Amino acid sequence: MARPIENTLAILQDAMAAHRDALTRESLARSSFRFAAPPDRRQELVLRLLAGAEQRTGLGVTQSAAEKLLRLFAPVALAKFEADVARLESLPASDPEWLALIESLTVHETYIMRDATQLAFFAELLPGMIARAATRSRLLRFWSVGCASGEEAYSIAALALDVLTKAGKAEVTEDGISLLPPWRLEVIGADISRPALARAQAGVYETGPLSSFRSEAAALLHHFPLLAATDKNTPPMRAATPALKRVVRFSQFNIIADALPAEPFDAVFCRNIFIYFSERARREAQQRLAGAVRPGGLLLLGPTDTLSDTAAFETLWAPGALAYRRRGGDA
Repeated sequence: MARPIENTLAILQDAMAAHRDALTRESLARSSFRFAAPPDRRQELVLRLLAGAEQRTGLGVTQSAAEKLLRLFAPVALAKFEADVARLESLPASDPEWLALIESLTVHETYIMRDATQLAFFAELLPGMIARAATRSRLLRFWSVGCASGEEAYSIAALALDVLTKAGKAEVTEDGISLLPPWRLEVIGADISRPALARAQAGVYETGPLSSFRSEAAALLHHFPLLAATDKNTPPMRAATPALKRVVRFSQFNIIADALPAEPFDAVFCRNIFIYFSERARREAQQRLAGAVRPGGLLLLGPTDTLSDTAAFETLWAPGALAYRRRGGDA
C-alpha cells in the first residue's frame, strides 16, 4: 500500500542526508520532518530523481515537487519507471531528459519591468557605470541569470539604451536606439530551459493585463512596437526592435554546473530563481555569481534573497529597492 504523500519530503531529506553532508558539511538534524516508515518503491524512485535534480542543478526539495513527480509518473509502469530513473542517473545535467524534468518542476512567469522599483534604481545607477566605462573600453556588460523567456534581459537593455541616449552615447534610428561608436552594450540572458530561451530569442510577446506588458512597462514601449494584427479576436503582439535585439543574446546556463563567462560584468541580475534552490545551492550559486561581478559592479537579487557574502559587497539603498556593489572598484 502506498504511504501518504505528506511523508515524501521527510523521507527524501533522510535519504539525501549523506549527499548533503558531503556537499555542505551540514547536518539535517534541525529538520522538522522525521518519519521512520520507509517509502514504497515508486516513492523511492521519485526520491532518487529529486536527489539527482538537486545535485545537478541545485533545485531544492519541496513537497510540491515530490507530489508533482508522483502524479507525473503515476501512469508509468513500475518496471519502466525503474529503468527510466536508472538511465537518468547515468546522464549529465545537460542531457535533454534532465532539462525536461527540471522544466516540469519550475515556473517561468515573468514580464517586462518585473520588480520595477529595483530596475528603476538600476537605471539611476547607470550614469555612474557609463562614466566608469568611459575610462575603460566603453563597453557595458550585463548578465540576467534565470532570464526565462527573456523579458528581464530586454528590460535591462532597454533601460541602458535610454540612459545611454540621454548621455549622448546612442541615438534613435529607424530600427530603434543604436549605440554611437565606440560604445558597446552586451546583455546576456541565461537560463537552463531551452524552450524558454527559444521564446526569448524570438522576442515576441503577448499584450494584455496578465501578459509580458503591464503598466510598469509603459515607458519602454518604444522598444517593443506593435505587430500587425493577424486575428481581431486576440490581443496584439509586441516585438523587440532590431536595435534592441542586437545588444541582447541568450545562452543556456546551469548556475551550478556550467563554467562562468570569461569576462566580468558591470551588473549581474539573479532574481526569483533562488526560491527553487536548496540552501546548499543558494550559497554556491551566490558565490559563483559574485565572482562574475567586476569590482565596482552590481549584484541584484530578488526581494526574498539574502546576500551570503556581505564582506565582498556594500549595500546600496533606494525606496523599495536595494543593490549590492562589489568592493574594490571606484564608486
